[in-house]
Amino acid sequence: MLTFPAFFRKIYPMKSVYIVTLGCKLNQFESEALAENLRGSGFDIAPSMESSDTVVVNTCTVTNQADARSRQILRKAKRMGKYAVATGCYATSDYDAIAHSDFADLVIGNNNKFKLAEFLGGIVLPGGDADFPSVASFERTRAYIKIQDGCGKYCSYCKIPFARGKSRSLAPEKIVSAMNRLLANGYNEIVLTGVNISDYRYDGETLASLTGKLLDIHGDFRIRLSSLQPDEFEPRLAEYLGHPSFANHFHLSLQSGCDTVLRRMNRHYTGRDFLSLTSLIRAKSPDCGITTDIIVGFPGETESEFDETIALVKEAEFTRVHIFPYSPRSGTCAAGMKDVHGDIKSARERILRETYLDYAGKFVKRHVIGKTQKVLVEKAEKGMAEGYTSNYLRAVFPYHGETNRFAEVSPESYSIAKDWSIDLACL
Repeated sequence: MLTFPAFFRKIYPMKSVYIVTLGCKLNQFESEALAENLRGSGFDIAPSMESSDTVVVNTCTVTNQADARSRQILRKAKRMGKYAVATGCYATSDYDAIAHSDFADLVIGNNNKFKLAEFLGGIVLPGGDADFPSVASFERTRAYIKIQDGCGKYCSYCKIPFARGKSRSLAPEKIVSAMNRLLANGYNEIVLTGVNISDYRYDGETLASLTGKLLDIHGDFRIRLSSLQPDEFEPRLAEYLGHPSFANHFHLSLQSGCDTVLRRMNRHYTGRDFLSLTSLIRAKSPDCGITTDIIVGFPGETESEFDETIALVKEAEFTRVHIFPYSPRSGTCAAGMKDVHGDIKSARERILRETYLDYAGKFVKRHVIGKTQKVLVEKAEKGMAEGYTSNYLRAVFPYHGETNRFAEVSPESYSIAKDWSIDLACL
């Protein structure tokens, strides 16, 4: 409910804002942009919910669980007497329902997200880009540039096109300018992010040509790409593997290894297409980290269809798999299909995780253990450091220097972390 009129907020402005971020790297970037915009408009960014006047939840709607988590945090803020603001993808796709709920005082869709300061009665900053805000500083050592927004693929299970709109891209010269600014500010890893960066298009420029321009910038830094669509992958991107400033890693969103399931998902490639792509990449760089997303228990998924996914996972040797039990999303085509029982989803999730970890371990033993890795130090305390290798494996090693520096280490073993990822123990 919009219970706090704008004129009242301007008389009694709330100056302390706590931001909660759910979901993807794009949401993480946009929360940083919101924080920077709010600071420039006269607000303080609170370190905790308790110390704030206003709680902003940058919501996610990828799964029902993400929706529920958004509501949970908003309700907690209300119970604490805070002014609760919902924005992001769930706030956009389910705007009316949230606006008439009792857990949000203000709902702002993605199209108005960067007018938050104005809604809260702050100073309105001139200029800026509503779709592509710039961010000069980040709380972490890794920085992000949003180069694309929106999606027109309409996978049968996904609400994101309804929450983000049609695909649109940022001008290359603005991206180059943002890159130079972040490097000048001391960031050594820059992630290019968006809803579907594979669909980056601007006056003839594509993701591959844009990446080439950025790699022409001099300096000791690393460019990493966020999630890519297998059917839109440009082979030229694989040619950059081996460039000292290009991360030896691709995140390719598989979703299923079974062709019939992929057709029901409205995904436009086959399992063999995907494996041809991984073969192309590993031919260029045998130790390239390849990570992915897989949905288990998609409507109608049979045991034999699931087995096809398992077979592909074994052959691809992913270095990490993000596993999502299928979650029906209202308004999508798949929501009308017959769902798979929850117990079956849970069993398949366990089998897939065990398989991925087994084959990821084999890959790490063959291509990573005992070989020098360049790590960006993100945390350092008590003589130990943590960071990520170029092929996106987390490494822990003895270290007595500063954060946000590159270090060369030699992994001697690996273990399975609590988040089901691979951790390297290094000398």
